[in-house]
Amino acid sequence: MAGPHTVLLLLSLLLLLVEPSVGLPAQSAALKRSKKRKKGTVEARLLNESHPGGGTGGAIDFVQLATKRYLDNDELTEWLHSYEKRCKSIAKLTSIGKSTLDKPIWVLEISDKPGQAEAEPSVKYVGGVHGDEPTGRVLTLALAEWLCANHKSDPRAKRIVSSMHLWLLPAMNPDGFTKKSRGNSANVDLNRNFPDRFDDMAVSGKEEPETVAIMDWTLKTGFVAGASMHEGALVANYPWDGTADSTTRYEACPDDATFKHLASLYATTHRRMALPDNLEFPDGGTTNGASWYPIYGSMQDWSYVVGHCLELTLELSPNKWPEEAGLGKLWEDNKDALLAFPLTAAYGGVWGSVRAEGKMRGAKGAELAPLGNATITVEGISTVTASRDKFGDYYRPLAPGRYMIMVSKDGYKPFSVNLTVPADGSGAQRHFVLAREDSSSSSDVAFNLRSLEPSSSSDDSGTVLPWKAGRKGGSAVIEPGSTVSAASRSRDRSLMLGAGAVVVYGLWVTHRRLSPRSLMRRR
Repeated sequence: MAGPHTVLLLLSLLLLLVEPSVGLPAQSAALKRSKKRKKGTVEARLLNESHPGGGTGGAIDFVQLATKRYLDNDELTEWLHSYEKRCKSIAKLTSIGKSTLDKPIWVLEISDKPGQAEAEPSVKYVGGVHGDEPTGRVLTLALAEWLCANHKSDPRAKRIVSSMHLWLLPAMNPDGFTKKSRGNSANVDLNRNFPDRFDDMAVSGKEEPETVAIMDWTLKTGFVAGASMHEGALVANYPWDGTADSTTRYEACPDDATFKHLASLYATTHRRMALPDNLEFPDGGTTNGASWYPIYGSMQDWSYVVGHCLELTLELSPNKWPEEAGLGKLWEDNKDALLAFPLTAAYGGVWGSVRAEGKMRGAKGAELAPLGNATITVEGISTVTASRDKFGDYYRPLAPGRYMIMVSKDGYKPFSVNLTVPADGSGAQRHFVLAREDSSSSSDVAFNLRSLEPSSSSDDSGTVLPWKAGRKGGSAVIEPGSTVSAASRSRDRSLMLGAGAVVVYGLWVTHRRLSPRSLMRRR
C-alpha cells in the first residue's frame, strides 16, 4: 500500500492538473456548460463555419467569432441578447428606438454596475451611421467581447468597466445595412440629418426616426465624449464640419486644441492611421472636418453643441465595405485606440466633483452635499461644463497644458484655481467645495474627497478613486498604467494549491485512523 507521502504527492499533482487555465475568456466556462443546448445560436453557427463538423477542442474565442463576418440584423440582435446573458455582470442591452422599417436600434451598456446611476462618466461608440459602411457593427461587438474576457485581468479593461459607463451602438442604420445603401430606407443620409449650428440647432421636424433616437439617447444619458465609425478613408475627423460660406477651409471650434489632442491620440494609438504611408492623410492621420470637405447636419457637430459631448468621426478603412477576411486585422489595428480614447477623454482632462458646504455633523465634520448644475469654466474657452445633479460630478476633457479653472453657481461664492493637465493621460482630479454667499466660510478645492472629509473611509461615491480595482470594501486601487504582478498571481495560486493539498492530506489521515475502529465495531 502506498505511504502517506506518496499519496500527498499524487494529490498535489492532481490539484495541479485540475487547476483552471489562466487567461481564458471569462465567459468561456459558461459557454461550455451550455454548449449542447445552444447548437442553434449565432455563435455556434459561426463556430461551425470556422470548424466544420467539429468544435475547437478548447475555449471559445468570442472576439475571433465576432470578427469572422458581418452579421445581418437578426443575427446581430441574437448575438447581443446572448452577450447580455453570458456577460450579465457587466452588460445591459437596451433598445433606444426603432428604424424607419421598425428595426430596433440596440445599445450595449458596459459597466460594473450596468443600468445603475453612478458618479462616473459615460462615453459612446456609434457604428453603422451609413448602411454601406459596416465595420462599426463588427468592432463594437469585438470590443464588447474583449472587455468581457479581460476585465478581470487587463488594467485597461478593468479601468473602463469599473470607472465609467461605455455605451456601444453597433448599427444606427439597420435598414441601410440591409439595402447596402448609404442612407436609411427613405434614402436620407443620417449624417446630414441633425440640426445644424447655422440654423441655431433648431429641430426642423424632418429628422428621421434613427436621428431622433440618437438625439433623445444622447440628451438623456449625458455623454462626456464619443465617436462614430465610418469607412471611406483612414483618419480621425473633428469639428467643425461646416463653414458659413460653404468653402473648404479649417474651421476651429472653441475646443479645437482638445479635439486635435483626442483625434491625434486615436490616430497615433491606431496601428496604421498616423503612419506616413496613409496616402490621403500622411501628416498624422487627423483632419478638421471643414478642412477636408464641409458638410451640414452632422452628428458630431450636433453632439458637441447640444449634447455637450466631444465627438469624433472615425474613418477606419479606405474601403467602404472591407472584405470579411480582413476584419480580424481591422480589429487588431483599432483595438488599442478604442481602449485609449474613452479613458483619455473622460479622465485625461480635469474631473472631480462640486460640493456645497452644509451643516456640521458632530465628529464627522462638514456635510458636503453634491452640488449639481455648477458651471466649470476654462479661461480662454467659451464652452462650459456643468456638474451633474445627483452626484455633483463633472468631467472636462482638455489637452495637456496649464489652465485657469473657475467653478461657480448662483447663490455660492465662486472659486478659481490654476492647474496643469499632464501629458501622460492621467488627468487632474479636483473637488470643489462652494460656500454660500451668506456664509462666513470660503470656497475651497482639494485633490480628492478624503482631504475634505478625513473621517470618511469609503470610496463608494465613485468620484474619489476612478481607477478602483473593484475589491469591495478594500483599499486596493489600480492607478493609471499599473499592472497586477504575474509573480503575485503565481504565488497566490501556489498558496491555494498547498492549502488544498494539506486539507486533502488531513482528511486522508483522519480516514486511515478511523477505518480500523469502524471495522472493529462492525465485527
